[in-house]
Amino acid sequence: MIIIPIKPISTNRLFQGRRFKTKEYDAFINAALYFAPKVPMIKGIVSLRCDFYVKNVERSDLDNFLKGTLDLIVKANYIEDDRLIYKIIARKFKVDNENERIELRIKPLKELK
Repeated sequence: MIIIPIKPISTNRLFQGRRFKTKEYDAFINAALYFAPKVPMIKGIVSLRCDFYVKNVERSDLDNFLKGTLDLIVKANYIEDDRLIYKIIARKFKVDNENERIELRIKPLKELK
């Protein structure tokens, strides 16, 4: 399991205008990469479980957390490319500010090759 102790960012905050990355996007990626543990890259087709622990769970769309997290997973060299994710399980949980985080489980999916 990979635990990244920062608040996930919503897709609504990733881009401005015609898909220009925001400063919030860059700050999210940089902070997440700082805290992200170093683990060996999983090559090939993978399945992913994302658990998002957020304060405002009732006002957060689960799917909005995925784009930034998928970008992070590639930038952290956990996987080769997010096109190789064939299965995603995503969940969200309510926590207080101090415990906001992203938990990831990435596994190879050999049966789809």
